[in-house]
Amino acid sequence: MAGELLTSLGLWFLRAFFSSLICLLIGYIGIRSITVLTPKIKEFQSIKGDPLATSLFVGGFLIYAGLVVYGCMVQPFFLSQSVSFGSFFNMQRFLVVVLSFFVGLFYQVFEKLRVFGIELDDINNHPTAVGVFLLCYEVFLGIIIFASLTAPIG
Repeated sequence: MAGELLTSLGLWFLRAFFSSLICLLIGYIGIRSITVLTPKIKEFQSIKGDPLATSLFVGGFLIYAGLVVYGCMVQPFFLSQSVSFGSFFNMQRFLVVVLSFFVGLFYQVFEKLRVFGIELDDINNHPTAVGVFLLCYEVFLGIIIFASLTAPIG
């Protein structure tokens, strides 16, 4: 009985751990893609050396990580059931997560449309503004990834 419980807990932990690592890597790629998609904003150069801006960035990543880890604990895609990879990888759930990452880049379309007549580069004038921008992006991406992990797939 204790052996079965430990085996079940160990598998649950591995599923959540590896699913979380993959999603955290997706978040890292998302943050790096922001620096590529917003060449006029020097995100990491701006926040470096500013304690408030840096703490906003790190706080945003912690919120992102918390959402991802929780989502992966509830609905991991590694070591789960799938048509493609048997019981090792749920490709359908993984593809939904990857698609949600691309939805997370939607803000770039919003910025290009200039709906409110503002330019995103204006945040470059203050490190705290850049920190808030990164925090909001990380929370936005975290909620989207969390939703893609926990939404029912039919």
